[in-house]
Amino acid sequence: MKKTILTLCALVMCVGSFAQKVTQNASYQFFVDLTTVKNDKLEVSLIAPKINKDEITYNLPKIVPGTYANYDFGRYITDFKAFDAAGKALKVEKLDKNSYKIAKAKSLYKITYLVDDTWDSPEISGEYVFEPAGTDIEKDTLFAVNTHGFFGYFDNLKNVTYNVNFSKPKGFYGATSMIASKSDASSDLFSVGNYNDLVDAPIMYSKPDTTVLKVGGADILISVYSPNKKANSAEIAANVKTLLEAQKEYLGGTLPIKKYAFLIILSDNLKNGSYGALEHSYSSFYYLPEASAEELSQTVKDVCAHEFFHIVTPLSIHSEEIGDFDFNKPKMSKHLWMYEGMTEYAAGHMQVMYDLIPLGQYLNMVRNKINSMYDRYDEKVPFTVMSADVLEKYKDQYPNVYEKGALIGLCLDIKLRQLSKGAYGTQNLMRDLSKYYGKEKSFKDPELFDKITEITKFPELRQFFAKYVEGNQPLPLEETFQSVGIEFQKEAKVREKSIGVSVYSLGLNQESKAIYILDDEGIDAFGKKLGLKAGDEFVSLNGKALDLANFRNTRTDFMQNAKENDTINMVVMRKEGDKKVEVKLSAPLFIPEIIEKNLLKPVASPSEAQVTLLKAWLSPASK
Repeated sequence: MKKTILTLCALVMCVGSFAQKVTQNASYQFFVDLTTVKNDKLEVSLIAPKINKDEITYNLPKIVPGTYANYDFGRYITDFKAFDAAGKALKVEKLDKNSYKIAKAKSLYKITYLVDDTWDSPEISGEYVFEPAGTDIEKDTLFAVNTHGFFGYFDNLKNVTYNVNFSKPKGFYGATSMIASKSDASSDLFSVGNYNDLVDAPIMYSKPDTTVLKVGGADILISVYSPNKKANSAEIAANVKTLLEAQKEYLGGTLPIKKYAFLIILSDNLKNGSYGALEHSYSSFYYLPEASAEELSQTVKDVCAHEFFHIVTPLSIHSEEIGDFDFNKPKMSKHLWMYEGMTEYAAGHMQVMYDLIPLGQYLNMVRNKINSMYDRYDEKVPFTVMSADVLEKYKDQYPNVYEKGALIGLCLDIKLRQLSKGAYGTQNLMRDLSKYYGKEKSFKDPELFDKITEITKFPELRQFFAKYVEGNQPLPLEETFQSVGIEFQKEAKVREKSIGVSVYSLGLNQESKAIYILDDEGIDAFGKKLGLKAGDEFVSLNGKALDLANFRNTRTDFMQNAKENDTINMVVMRKEGDKKVEVKLSAPLFIPEIIEKNLLKPVASPSEAQVTLLKAWLSPASK
């Protein structure tokens, strides 16, 4: 399709006035000037494609792929206006939170509106937008441009070219998986074939801190924004390089992409107390607590491993619900066990397979997932049923995709290796599904289980899916672990070191961003001896910070190095009357006897069959 190439002068003129016209054609031509922030808002200007209808509706998305929540990005749009070529205003009717109907659409030339960011906009009713899916506008500092928060589409016009022009502050760089059609010191032009591709490509504008790795034939861009310079892209790239090399091997030695972008924002003010990432086909967008690269090491590895594996699904394996995604009237696929569960399973399995973590640490990760699955979620709801209605009825069950979803992957992997005498596992299955479907071919939701059974030639798998994914029978964890020589104890009395409280009894104070004790129930005998109380907010442990950014590393260091009878010093903030006061606690460490659930450990004397299957499951040679 022929593209209109604009000079920088024309770009600036068309954004500012109607004095310089841009020729209309069949494509969208968007303009955003990042140098003109007003009240934390940016103006978006669109030279519309030619419309052949008397009325047309312009939409911002209600939901976007990978989020599984109704975010209604139209809530953040104000001052929506439409004009003809002479600059005359056209009648606009707001239909709902996300849609605007424009009259006399055949004469439509230009649309303008203001975009507020989701990270720190004034209180807006509706669903809280998870930061990696949201937007941030910080004048001359940072612009988190999740494109679905800025740009929309006309009814029945999603599959035409989008040209998006940015004017940028001096010295800024737009990190993205897209390759700019045109770029200079003050502007960038990005062109993509349709709205789905635009939404699939976030952009992070800031002063550049980037590193490019070459992995498996692909360029891997790592771009970092750290407000206090606690970490940089080179350090994080060094941290994840071994991980990416292992993922390349896990995927068969090459990557099905040419470019991938890790866009990482480290925040010194976690506004909603949550952090994580959102996957895209060729990039992933991260919002993490600011800390040093060393402190963030395992968190970055765990999150990056998961998000990077999404280059398999949904990029190369997806249902029609995702392949032709409806941004405003979404229909959910019933296969979250694969999109998120298999991805989460692969992220952990790959790390133990390639010796990035020891077996004990991996089994502890699996155990935590088992505990969460049993303690927090409704096991009576079939996984496919939950997936299909995850936006409404089973919204609170969604996080189970990372717990039970990953455990489904584990059980399926070991089942496949049993049936194939170690020759075939979920790695092979996902590669074969990718070859059969690919980026351009969607599967029909009801047919996937039958197709997997056909591809693997193992009819027993159909019964596995019927029982444990479509049905609500408990996963066969005990027999699965037993087959690879792992003992699974549902309950046992053990002596276990702790910081005085179970991690399952901790919460996050949204105002202070401090980790605190939810209730007395989770305080163990050592915690009672220390003098911990419900509501206490952690400050430090043996002089090391116990804040959100450092809690994991400080606790891990304590668990590895503290010895019984060592004097343990803890500082907490405690509410006394209307004030919070700092309280210092101290006690000799002792290790109490507690009841632990769902323990996993290698059996003392495994059989030859168990050793063989364990090796097939965890050895790279089994690919």
